[in-house]
Amino acid sequence: MLLPLMHGGGRIMPALWGRREPTMGNKTAAQADFSFVHLTDTHIMAGGKLKARSGVWEFDTNASLRQVIEAINTLEPRPAFAVLGGDLASPDLLDHNKAVTPEMYGPSYVLLQQLLRPLPCPTYMLMGNHDNRTAFRRVFGSAAPTPEAPHSYSFDYQGYHFIALDSLQPGAPGGYVDATQLSWLRHDLETHRDQPTLVFVHHHPWPLGIAWIDAMHLHNGEEVIQVLRAYPEVRWVVCGHVHTDQVIQRDGITMLTTPSTCVQLSQVSQTPEDVTWPARLSADPSQRPGAFHACLPPAWCRRE
Repeated sequence: MLLPLMHGGGRIMPALWGRREPTMGNKTAAQADFSFVHLTDTHIMAGGKLKARSGVWEFDTNASLRQVIEAINTLEPRPAFAVLGGDLASPDLLDHNKAVTPEMYGPSYVLLQQLLRPLPCPTYMLMGNHDNRTAFRRVFGSAAPTPEAPHSYSFDYQGYHFIALDSLQPGAPGGYVDATQLSWLRHDLETHRDQPTLVFVHHHPWPLGIAWIDAMHLHNGEEVIQVLRAYPEVRWVVCGHVHTDQVIQRDGITMLTTPSTCVQLSQVSQTPEDVTWPARLSADPSQRPGAFHACLPPAWCRRE
C-alpha cells in the first residue's frame, strides 16, 4: 500500500548513489517484504531560494529537503531504497531571464549530493525538465555513451522489477520518451515479463484535467502506456512534475503523482497563479510537502 507522509518530503543504471546497494537476497515477489520512498521535485539551488515570478514569496528548497530526509529517517519499516523523481536541481529558476550552463548547474548537484548523505539507503534518480544531464553525470558519475544520452535504466529488488524512464526534453517544460528508449523499454519488459513491475517517469502520461499543467505532460504518454499495457505485470506508473498528489486508474494501470518536497500546486485551479503558497503550507497540514512510503506485500503484483 502507499502511505502518505505529510511531514515534509516527496512521493521512487545505471546511476545508483548512496551508502550501499540494496540487499536483494533470493526472495521472490511472493516472499517480498520491503518498502521504498519516492520523493520528487526537490528543486535544489545553490546560492538562492525559489521565488515567485511576481516576487510575492520565496521558499528555501534546501531546508525543505532536509526536513523530508529527517522524516524519512524515522520511517518503519526502514526503506530499502529511495527514488528521486526528477527536477533534482533548478539553478535555472534563480533568474528566469538567464541561460544556465552545465557548469552553473554543478554547485546545485553537489549541494543535493550533500543533502542526501543522511539517508540510510541507496538512492536512484530520474531526470526532470529542470535538470541538466551533463552536469548531473559530472557530479554523480553516471556512465553514458554521450553526456546528453537519456538517463534510463532498470533494477530488481526481492523479485520486483523497477524501471526509470527519462522524459527530459532540454529547454521544454513538457516531456517525451524517445524512440530509442521505447525500444529499450520493450526489450526490458519482455526480459522481465514475469516480474511485478513498477515504472517511474517524471512527466505524467495521462492528463489531470488542469489545462495549464496538462500542457506540460508527457507528450507521447499514450504511446508509452500502450507499450506498458502489453505486459500484465506492469501495474503502477509513478510520476512527479505536477507538485500535487493525484491517482488515476485505467485498464488495470494506476498512475500516481507525488507532491513536491517544496511548494505545492492546486489540484483544481485552472490558472498557474493559484498555487499553495508557503505561508499556507505551515498552517494547513494537508497541504504540506508530501512523501510516499511504499510497502510491497506479496499480493501487490498482479493486474486483474
